[in-house]
Amino acid sequence: MRLDKNLKHLPIWGDGARIPGNTGASKSDVMNIDKSLSMEDVFSTYPGIWDKSGPELGDLRGNDFLVWDEEMRRGYASETYSDVPLLIPFLTEGSDRCVILCPGGAYLTKSMESEGQEVAEFLNRAGISAFVLWYRSYPYRAPLMYLDAQRAVRYVRFHAAEFGLNPNKIAIAGFSAGGNLAGVEALCFRNEPVDWPGYVPDEVDAADGNPNALGLIYPAVSMHGDKIVAVIAGRDVYENAEKREAFADKYDLRTHVRKGDAPAFLCAAIDDDVVPPPILVELQQAYMAQGVPSELHLFPYGGHGFGACIPHQMGPFAPPDYSAVKQWPGLFCNWLNGVFGK
Repeated sequence: MRLDKNLKHLPIWGDGARIPGNTGASKSDVMNIDKSLSMEDVFSTYPGIWDKSGPELGDLRGNDFLVWDEEMRRGYASETYSDVPLLIPFLTEGSDRCVILCPGGAYLTKSMESEGQEVAEFLNRAGISAFVLWYRSYPYRAPLMYLDAQRAVRYVRFHAAEFGLNPNKIAIAGFSAGGNLAGVEALCFRNEPVDWPGYVPDEVDAADGNPNALGLIYPAVSMHGDKIVAVIAGRDVYENAEKREAFADKYDLRTHVRKGDAPAFLCAAIDDDVVPPPILVELQQAYMAQGVPSELHLFPYGGHGFGACIPHQMGPFAPPDYSAVKQWPGLFCNWLNGVFGK
């Protein structure tokens, strides 16, 4: 299922001409889009950042094709640097609380359905409003995706009364790379002003960018040793060991927790072969060291990318077994209502 593009969109930066980082230039400055490729080519011949056989990047044209096919041809992205980050609201009448959802996709694409709309729908059934964030990703580079997440928090808080929300009951939650996005927004960017050449702040930028609660669902806690650095920092940074380590240090969630931070909910499956589950234990230990409330759930199986735990047929493969991880939505909603109160 693909997200209905007719759903209401809220452009969080307003006029596209003032969005930091948008130049209108062609993305071909970075991307080599070979439209003759197939999805089989993407994952077998040109896996790019998903190749675990060694540290060399190799040919990234498969990653480029995937972004073109999923984000440009079928999604919300343009072939130029003129993308408009947006929120898709899923409001529940009478709800005074919300979660801004950040779908994952290795900073290449976004799982807008399984980690967006489907999650928003179970939140709605629990009486919690939601917004699904479509943020800029590859070939955009950091910090632009993080600025989009920060702006989303400020946008929802600024417009809270219009949505019937309490401005002190705004959570942000993310999945995989989206978990990194949400975590960096909350722990690294916080309420810092937008630092981008030529950007002129507006009244939304005066709103507090700190979330009141943070959900990290199989999040990318650290980018050390991960080729994803090439996607959001650039190939030049990835291939320079010193710069690569400095970039990963800058956005390592484990080293940015402070006293007084928003409470955090963390969960993953033990058999996750993308994000090593022990790193979530390390993150929770960082929360404990700072006296910040946190709740961690590690399920015995469920893999990576279980989202709303609604099985979808994937070609000839049987749908995954979500019988263990399907507990997380209820646990998360109970936790969130506990943080925000009745």
